[in-house]
Amino acid sequence: MSRKLLLALTFLVVLGIAVVVMAATYELFLLFNSWLEGKPLGIVKISVETPKADGICFIAVHRFFTPINPTKAWNQTDVIYRGKVKCGESVVVKDTIRLMQVGAREVKGEVMPIYDSPEYAVVVVSKSGGFNRIIQTDIVKPITEVKVKAEFESGESARPAEAPSTSRTCKISSNPDACVLDVKLAYINSIPGLKTAFGLEGVRPSAMHVEGWGSSCISSEPDTACPPSAWRSGGKKLTISNVGEISDYVSSGQRAIVWGGVEYLYERHAVWDDEFEAYWKYEFFYPRAIGGLSTPQVVGSYTPPPTPPSYAAGPQNGSCEINFEKPYPSDTKLNLTAQAVLNIGEVSLSISISPYQSGDDRHPTPYLSIVDISGKGYPWYYWWYKNNDRMTYEVEFYGS
Repeated sequence: MSRKLLLALTFLVVLGIAVVVMAATYELFLLFNSWLEGKPLGIVKISVETPKADGICFIAVHRFFTPINPTKAWNQTDVIYRGKVKCGESVVVKDTIRLMQVGAREVKGEVMPIYDSPEYAVVVVSKSGGFNRIIQTDIVKPITEVKVKAEFESGESARPAEAPSTSRTCKISSNPDACVLDVKLAYINSIPGLKTAFGLEGVRPSAMHVEGWGSSCISSEPDTACPPSAWRSGGKKLTISNVGEISDYVSSGQRAIVWGGVEYLYERHAVWDDEFEAYWKYEFFYPRAIGGLSTPQVVGSYTPPPTPPSYAAGPQNGSCEINFEKPYPSDTKLNLTAQAVLNIGEVSLSISISPYQSGDDRHPTPYLSIVDISGKGYPWYYWWYKNNDRMTYEVEFYGS
C-alpha cells in the first residue's frame, strides 16, 4: 500500500471519528443548554433494523401525541423520519422531546424520576412485505435508545368484512378521522353479600393498553386504503380515560364483562417515489381515549374456589376500592376480544380488538369498587388478583 493511500485512509478514518464526536458533542451541548434554560430536553434514538430481503425498504417513524409532547395536530401523529435504505440495513432516527418528570419509580431501593414517554409508530415497506408497529418508550434519563428489529408481517391479517351482527362498525370518510368503538376492558365478579363495579379515574386519568391496527403497501392510488390483506395488529397503545366514571354494579354471584367506548383515530399517509413511480402507503388506526363505560354484560355466574389462596387479602368486611397498582408493561393480551368492522371508502375489513395485560406506572390504573351489602359485622370475605397478577385487571373473591 502506498504512503499516499495510507495517509488518505487514515484521514478518512479520523474524519469519520471527528464527525461522530462532533455529533455527540452537539447532542450533549443541546441537552446541557436546555437544562440551564430551565426547559430540559431529551433525545430518543430509535434504531430500526430492516428485514433481510431483496430491494429497497422505505422507513417511516411517527410520534404519537402526549399533553407534554404534543403533535402539530391533536388527532394526528408527527412525522419524525422518512427515508429509504437497502433492505437489511439499519437507520438511527433521533427525536428531541421535552423532558418533564411525571412520577418516580423505586429501583433496588433507590427512588428514580420517570419522565413523559411518548409512543412511536415504526413502518417499513418493500415489495417483499410490510411492517407497522406501535413502539413504547421508557424515559428515565436524557438520552434513551430503542431498538426495533422489523420483520415482514406474517400470520393472521384483517379479513374482508362480513359485517356480523355482533360487530361494531367504524366508518372512515376523511383523512384524518375518528370514531368510537365498544371494546371489552375487563371481567368483574361478585359473590352473595358483595356487589362490584369497574371504575376509571378522572382527575388523573386512568390508563390501560388497548390494541391498535395498521397497514402498509405499495400503491398507485394515494387516496384509498390498503387492501385488508395488508392490515395487521400494530400492538398495544396507551389509552387514557376521558372521564371519571364507574360502571353499574353486579351482585349475587354474577360474572360480567365491562365494555368501554374507546375513541379510535385514523390517518393515512402516501409518499410518492419518482424512482419506483408508485406510493409508499401506510395507515394507522389506534385508540386514543376511553370515553365512558357501558352497562356490564352478565356472562354467567362466578364460582369461588373451595378455599382462598395463600396470597389473598382478608378476611375483612365493609366496602372498599381496589386499584391495580403498580402496573407493569407486557405484550400479552387479556382473554377478551371484540370484533369490529372498519369501513374506509370502498375498503371494508374485519378486525379484532383486545386490551392488554399491561399498564404504565406514569398513570393511575382503573379500580374496582366493592360494596358490602351483607350486613355482617365481622370480617368474612377475602379478595385477590386473578392468578396473583394485578395486570389481569380482575379480582376474585371468597366468602365465609
